[in-house]
Formats: sequence, C-alpha cells, structure tokens
Amino acid sequence: MSRRRKNRKSHVLAIIEILFSLILLLVILGVLAYFLCPLTDVAVEGTDLYTSDQVSEYILDDKYSTNTIYAFLKNKLFPKGDAEFIESFDVKITGMHSITIVCNEKPILGYISEEDGNYIYFNYDGSITEISASYIDRGYMQVEGVTCEEPEVGMTLPIGDDQIGYLTSLIKILQKNDIMPNVVSYDENSHITLKYDTYNISLGSSVYLEEKIDRALKILPQIEGLQGTLHLENYSTQNTDIVFEKDTEVVE
Repeated sequence: MSRRRKNRKSHVLAIIEILFSLILLLVILGVLAYFLCPLTDVAVEGTDLYTSDQVSEYILDDKYSTNTIYAFLKNKLFPKGDAEFIESFDVKITGMHSITIVCNEKPILGYISEEDGNYIYFNYDGSITEISASYIDRGYMQVEGVTCEEPEVGMTLPIGDDQIGYLTSLIKILQKNDIMPNVVSYDENSHITLKYDTYNISLGSSVYLEEKIDRALKILPQIEGLQGTLHLENYSTQNTDIVFEKDTEVVE
C-alpha cells in the first residue's frame, strides 16, 4: 500500500511540475512577445468602404493591441464582425512588428431603396445581407416593385423562390454581357423590365430568358440613343417578332 501511495504521489508531483513548467514557459514567451513584438505596421486589405485608419481603430481597440502577438490572438479568440457591409475580419501576422487586417465584405447583388431612406442590400440567394442608410456606389442594380414590410438581415426577399432564381440568373447573364441596367423593375405579375438611361427592355417572364437577352444584344446597337421600350415579353420560338416602341413626345 505504501508503495502505491508513493507512486501516486510521485505521479501527482510530476504532473504539477509539468504544469508549472508549461505555465512558466508561457509567461516567459508572453514577456518576450511583449518586449520583442511591438506593433508598428498595420496594413488593411479587402475593402474601400472604410479607410485604413478606421479599420485599424476598430480592430485594435484597446491599449494592449499595440503588440503584434496580442492583436493576433485577441482577434482569433474574440473576432469582431458587426461592422456595416463587413462579414468578418482576419488578422494575419506578416512580421514581428506587422500585421495585415483582411476585411471580408458581405456579398451584394443588388439593392432596394425604401421610403424611409434605408437601402436593403441582398445577395445571389436573395437573402438580405445589410440594411443601411448608406448608399454604396458600386454599380449594384436597383430593384423596384418589391416591398419588404419588416426587413431583417438574413431574411429572403418576398418574391418567391422561382422569382429569386429568375432574378439571380438574369443578373448573372447581364453582368456576363456587360449590359447591367440602372433598375430592374417588377410589375404586379412579377414580370421584369430593365431600365437604362434612354430606353427600357421589357422581358416579361423568365421563359426563353437567354434567347431574349441574345436577341437584345443584337438589337441594342440599333436603338442606342433612342427613347422607348424594346418589347421582348412575348418572344418565343414561334413568335420572333420584336417591337421597339418609341416614346411619344407630349407637346404642350
């Protein structure tokens, strides 16, 4: 019995010694990191929505963040991600005295302008990613004819799965062909009209979408500068007639 007790006691002492050594090692490493790794250089990547100073002040927000190791560990253990239009931040050590803060922006496909002055931004899945009073001028497409009564981030646009698929497919095709409109407008039948500076393109439903865009691409050079509506809503393999209806000028 005495031998067993001695063995247990020796095992406990060995574990205590190991733990103490680890703690001592961590303390030594911490002291070395504090004195040897002062943070002097901060780079910011991934966004032009905020200045480098704004991002640095947001991430390095306490007196201990002047240390490279501390800044890295803090933002790994307690990441910040509640900034407008930013999904997450990654802090990377690039040297003993330098870090890079990578801003991962929220994906945005388009936006809806609300009557209260807010903008509802949504992604390729039709999910709302941001609600903000700030307008981001990046050529995102505006969507009209869609109303969100009580919008929340994460909520899907109230247009139905089929229409979300139609909208996202349409925008991808328009982006691919570099003919993004100023506005995509929905009517009461969920038919879409594309609005450009001087003319509109009435697409109607999603039937024959790619064929409609292909025909529009061939016709657009002929109507450049004209005011009116290119009607493609009735286009089909049986009905290939396409009409450009010029706007009538009202003379007072």
